[in-house]
Amino acid sequence: MTGSGLIRTVLGDVPPEPWGITNAHAHLVGGPDTSRPPFDTTDASELIMTLDDSLPELDDFARAGGFCLVDLTPAGMGRDPTALVTASEQTGMHIVMGTGIYHDAHHPESIAGLDEAEIAEMLVRDITVGVDGTGVRAGIIGEQGTFTGPMTEREKVVFRASAMAAMETGVAVTTHTHLGLNALDQIDVLTSMGLAPERIVIGHLDDSEPDLDLIREIIKRGAWAQFDDIGYEYYTERLKVQMATDVVRAAKLLQLAEEGLAGRVILASDFGMQRHLRVRGGPGLVVLADGFRRTALEGGVPEEVLDQCMINNPATVLTML
Repeated sequence: MTGSGLIRTVLGDVPPEPWGITNAHAHLVGGPDTSRPPFDTTDASELIMTLDDSLPELDDFARAGGFCLVDLTPAGMGRDPTALVTASEQTGMHIVMGTGIYHDAHHPESIAGLDEAEIAEMLVRDITVGVDGTGVRAGIIGEQGTFTGPMTEREKVVFRASAMAAMETGVAVTTHTHLGLNALDQIDVLTSMGLAPERIVIGHLDDSEPDLDLIREIIKRGAWAQFDDIGYEYYTERLKVQMATDVVRAAKLLQLAEEGLAGRVILASDFGMQRHLRVRGGPGLVVLADGFRRTALEGGVPEEVLDQCMINNPATVLTML
């Protein structure tokens, strides 16, 4: 491990204190993987996000108190390290980039046939040297993905490699689940390699109404539970479910807080589609620091709980050990 005690942003390493409101899962730039067949009915144009689209959103987030954004765009799906540098420089926001490999159907050709050690070496290089020859270094591993069925053998290879790279570099691993499916299997595979559960963030636990029994088990095992669809309340063609409302998300967060579990919850918005833009009628990046915070406070969630989930918890996860 590096033992740095710092957070690795696209502009360099920074101390974790003082810290501020963090969107722990978003996509400032990206697009569909055109080398693979589509895995849902979403119009491909919906998935294209450029800096022209996202910079005004990042500015809004910053003005509302936003401090840091974690961009988890996977390899092969439009990840652009230099664009993230530009975004950070122009807005003053801290940006942490992930080194992510999405679920099996979207694994990049570059990892086809590679074993755990070889993929781990790639991830370590992204963290210690830089992504795609840019010199811009990743500060977290993810979003490492699984899909609807049991984890595939190749997904298990990627997760084992992720654990190896996380232990070597000191960064955390953050995951993509489909409606929470495979969450416990993800933890099992990662910890089977020796990765401490407190370095694991399980994502997408609020796509539909959050399953508190599952979340309690995730937390019981020592991992982090992430609500990362804050602001989204529409029917999603991708998931084929009606997403939870922010009122429901806030109520579930309050229940977890009353059980003393908020210390393991992280909040984010998975911003990254055209329908998320404010100019398209969406909630925008600002929703985490503005609309949802207001909804949660009105629903009885203490301000200190929101600060815990939006500031302290992300800073803990992002700090390299």
